[in-house]
Amino acid sequence: MRSKLVALAVCLVLAGLAGCVAGAKEQFAKIEVGMKQEQVAQTLGNPEKVEFVRFAGHDQDYEVWQYEMVPNTPLCPSEAVPRFATAMATAGLSEIVWTRAKAEPHWVYFLDGALVYTSPAFDCSVGDLCKVHREKSRSATN
Repeated sequence: MRSKLVALAVCLVLAGLAGCVAGAKEQFAKIEVGMKQEQVAQTLGNPEKVEFVRFAGHDQDYEVWQYEMVPNTPLCPSEAVPRFATAMATAGLSEIVWTRAKAEPHWVYFLDGALVYTSPAFDCSVGDLCKVHREKSRSATN
C-alpha cells in the first residue's frame, strides 16, 4: 500500500512539473539579431518552409524561415494532468501529438543572410501588408 502512495505522489509531482511547455519565446531567446543563417539553423534546426516576403513600403524581400513552435502561452494546469496521463500510457509518444496540436507557425526574418527579426507568422493573402514569393523577387536585387 505504501509503495502505491509513493508512486501516486511521484506521479502528481511529475504532473505538476509538466505544467509548462517550452514555447516560441524560449526558442527565440536562443537566437540574436545579426546571427548568420548557419548559426540560426544550428540553434533552431532546419525550417519547415523558406519563402521571400516583401512588405508594403519596403524595397527588399526578407528571406523568411518558418518554424512550427508552441505559442508563448504556457500549458494550463487543466491540460497537464490529461497530458501526463496519456504520456504515461503511451510511453511518451502522445507528447508528439500534444505538442504538434499546439504548435503554430513562427517566422525568422533575414536580410543579406543576417537575422533581423522574429514573430508569429501571419497571412499575407489578407490585405496589402505583404506579398509572398517562392524565390527572391528580381526587383529586390536591382
